[in-house]
Amino acid sequence: MVNHTNSFLSLLALAALVEGYWRMSCSIIQTGRVDPIIAPGTFSAHVHKVSGASNINIDSTFDSLQASRCTSCEVQDDKSAYWTPQLFYQHANGSFQMVPNGGTVIYYLGRGENKTNIEPFPPGFKMLSGDNFARSYDSKTKTYSTSRYSGRPVADRVSFACLDSSGPSKERNYMWKTDCDNGMRAQIHFQSCWNGQDYQSDQSHVAYMSQIDNGICPPSHPRQLPHLFFEVIYGVNNIDKSKGGRFVFANGDTTGYAFHGDFLNGWNPTVLATAIKKCINNDSIGGAISKCPILAASQTPYFSDNCPEMAPLVDEPIRGMIDALPGCNKPFGGPGRASPVVCDAKPAINNLGDAGIGSMFDPAVGDKVGSWSFVGCAPEGSSSRTLNKFAVSSNSMSIEYCTTTCKAKGYPLAGMENGRECYCAGALTSGASYTKASACTSARKMTCVGNTTQYCGGPDFLTVWNDTSYTPPAALVVGQTQISKGAATYYGCYAEGNTGRALSADSTANVTGMTNEMCVAFCQAGGYKYAGTEYSQECYCGNDIVNGGSNITDISQCSMQCKGNIFSYCGAGNRLSVWKIKQPDQPTGPITALDGAALWKGCYTDGGSGGRTLPSATFTGSAVSLDTCFSFCSKLNYPLFGMEYGRECYCGYSPKTQATVAPDGDCRMSCAGNSSQKCGAGNRISIWNNTLYTPTVNLEALNTPPKYLGCYTEGKGARALGGAKTTNKKMTLSVCSNFCSSKGYPYLGLENGEDCYCSKKGPSNGSVEAPASQCNVACKGNKSQKCGASKRLNVYRLARVSKTKSRKRSSAGRQPQEQI
Repeated sequence: MVNHTNSFLSLLALAALVEGYWRMSCSIIQTGRVDPIIAPGTFSAHVHKVSGASNINIDSTFDSLQASRCTSCEVQDDKSAYWTPQLFYQHANGSFQMVPNGGTVIYYLGRGENKTNIEPFPPGFKMLSGDNFARSYDSKTKTYSTSRYSGRPVADRVSFACLDSSGPSKERNYMWKTDCDNGMRAQIHFQSCWNGQDYQSDQSHVAYMSQIDNGICPPSHPRQLPHLFFEVIYGVNNIDKSKGGRFVFANGDTTGYAFHGDFLNGWNPTVLATAIKKCINNDSIGGAISKCPILAASQTPYFSDNCPEMAPLVDEPIRGMIDALPGCNKPFGGPGRASPVVCDAKPAINNLGDAGIGSMFDPAVGDKVGSWSFVGCAPEGSSSRTLNKFAVSSNSMSIEYCTTTCKAKGYPLAGMENGRECYCAGALTSGASYTKASACTSARKMTCVGNTTQYCGGPDFLTVWNDTSYTPPAALVVGQTQISKGAATYYGCYAEGNTGRALSADSTANVTGMTNEMCVAFCQAGGYKYAGTEYSQECYCGNDIVNGGSNITDISQCSMQCKGNIFSYCGAGNRLSVWKIKQPDQPTGPITALDGAALWKGCYTDGGSGGRTLPSATFTGSAVSLDTCFSFCSKLNYPLFGMEYGRECYCGYSPKTQATVAPDGDCRMSCAGNSSQKCGAGNRISIWNNTLYTPTVNLEALNTPPKYLGCYTEGKGARALGGAKTTNKKMTLSVCSNFCSSKGYPYLGLENGEDCYCSKKGPSNGSVEAPASQCNVACKGNKSQKCGASKRLNVYRLARVSKTKSRKRSSAGRQPQEQI
């Protein structure tokens, strides 16, 4: 390829002499085969990246662009459309992948000998710069020239720069270097001379100045226009090139000579005319839009967020790895000119409806959305949120989303920030304030991600709305306000204790549903005098306020709304909303159940040393209730039965000595088999006396420990102790002793940790004493005791057994032995 560096250097040197211009950044609004200038009403020959008006379409006009909701360029009064071809990378396997590109930088420059007479583009003005079919440098076709003003090759309108961290490199008019860690920049100058006629498809209505970006216009095109210049940066090093390949534009150009740009004017005519008059030749602004008041009035730094890329207009695959360039374009590097492409593929055109149309809802103070009135803008605090009671972030964020959320949480103020965040509170935090209405109106805001026709604040500032229908929670009066049908009276707002909880007897929490009524019910069931809610979701109980807890006369410090009732307060951080509970009248005399068959003994502790409080027999499951536990233990003829943890039943003769009596309210867990009954709690057992119990054993005698006889082997061919057997997963010496005694057997043996055997004669059938070390398996119900081993028994003799349960002999005179 021919190197035309010198011509570019002179062009750049000339450009450096002139400072009058403005520079505008634009993000992408549409990607696809869209070109309303070259292919109006249908799909274009190749893929373009389009920046500008949101209502861009295949048949866009000035009027349709003006109807756009927004523009992806930073000046919102510019609803023009700007586009260039998309760059692809062709991998070694033949597949194609789009090269990342974030948008276009558009320059409006005051150039030319006639720059003082620059006139604005007419509404709907359109032009194209570049040659779609060029594949080599054309040094013959030149701009207009005179003896005083030399011309230059028109091909110099296109240039490429490699932005590399190694330092600046020369610009050339083809893709001469594509290993650029900061991207490759494609650049194109537009025609600045107009003949005053309508658009011509051969671009004959416009012409280049003699030096392209400076000089004079030809006599045939005397009217001076703003000089347009595009910069497009492609992320050439953001593609995996490790396996080889090449870069190719969407039109099949592998050289860069066919790079081109299109412009369809959609400017607000008054704004463009004023900007040209005031700013395009003003060398002092140095390209800064913020220094040109007419442009700054609609400038926003959030253009890419507020006007994101639209859904594709042309329905065909272009992203990811694709097999061919859309539009049947074949990669071609010249040097001859490329030919127009003939392609049978006819993709569908998607109807985007009104997605890109509309106007922004920019409310003034006092404007309403439903019952919510716009209050204004409020900056975020430096140390705390301006609205600090509730927050949520959502991709569905809108004014309605945020106000509905805050209303549901019981807050009258709703503030939106960063386009997707919502904050709620009853008032601004201390030190926060609203900006002046004029400052709020002029503030650059971000559109709501869930409704791009609305604004949702910006970075570090909120657009705030107030619910005019808000009804605050009812005021509480100490000693008068009652809840739970008079079961509790408001006692006041209390500070937490400084050495522990002010209400320390019991507690519970509900992060989504806590109410004062829920807390009162919990503490009342436990038999407590006070209930206190804290931090909107916590509940504490006690009979006294302890550990330095103190009353606060300012009850407004208990200001957090209950998680389960936003119209009621449930304390705050280290603050308790305390209620005094009226306990129901306690029955006089003994408490009975089951028609007197059960007599309440008390709520006892369980767990810890000594095993279960009632260790003799047990069953568990969803059927456990007062009735089923009584039936189970009564059939086994135990004098006591108890329920624990809602679904556990235990039987026994007396509570273990380590158990202590707990408050009745501790045993408040509903029975799994009957929710109207109480079945203990965690480490709490509800114990009842079985009044139908008939003693069959002298309990006083049974308190005499059985005599240990030793470790014995099992019998040969039959059990060593063959009279009776039981198995219990909670086997202990006591369980086995009670079983054998109730059957009338004086000898008992424990085997395998869980088996109990009984007999009248002691070890027999060849059983002999074994070393004590062979009986080494712990009892499953008491790890401190030994329960034999495999084919080994720890054998005991009872001091006394029941005389009412003696076994009858069979008619044969002898009971059969259990076979091993």
